[in-house]
Amino acid sequence: MKECYQIKEPQELSDYLKEQGRDAFNDWDYQLQTNYGFVHKLKNGQVAFFDNHFNQKAILFDTEKCFDEIIKADKFPIDNLEQEMFDVEGDRMKTFHLQADHYRQHLNNVLKFDFQEINKEAAQAYLKKVIGRFIKKLTTPTDVVALISVIGELVKQETNGKWFLEKRYGTYNPIYEPNIVTADGNVFLISSNIIGKVKWRVSSLDHIFIDVQSKLTEPIKWKNYSKGRDNLIMIE
Repeated sequence: MKECYQIKEPQELSDYLKEQGRDAFNDWDYQLQTNYGFVHKLKNGQVAFFDNHFNQKAILFDTEKCFDEIIKADKFPIDNLEQEMFDVEGDRMKTFHLQADHYRQHLNNVLKFDFQEINKEAAQAYLKKVIGRFIKKLTTPTDVVALISVIGELVKQETNGKWFLEKRYGTYNPIYEPNIVTADGNVFLISSNIIGKVKWRVSSLDHIFIDVQSKLTEPIKWKNYSKGRDNLIMIE
């Protein structure tokens, strides 16, 4: 199937707009509320898209219909430059609550374990070995996401909680970060917690469950955290 768009260097598309009597930086029609890119609707029916800083790949869509389909799909045909760990996992993040077994198998394969279920013994072994590999600069983004998944499942079970995704945007496309809300209505930021444990080489699983149950710090309440935010997606 023929693609209905062309990916161009920003200067090239800017020059093309100049031929159409438009200034790329000043004559745009509107700015997207997702990735904050700039949109030009041309008289010939084409649509031009520039990133928020006008310095990355730009896109010329053949028709407005083509552009609208991309917007509806919420997926531009260019990867985010940042490629955060959640980017690397792609659409799998949308069903993160169903991926624990997949990530258990990933960790078994990478770390040479044979755990058949997710329990604290397995999670402790995974965490310790991922940190060991991190020190040797062998840990991948998928390894850390896998830790978030398997340890998060244990936290979810212990707190009778639910997964939710926090949706934000990179240069082009959405990024989904998973976290947990407990039955008591407390938000536990499992993603940043695990990332921090790996970064600072804190290999004790007990620290995570102490953090979850801690009464020493004021909990983040879901009703406050979610107020006025339409980018939070409950996925159970």
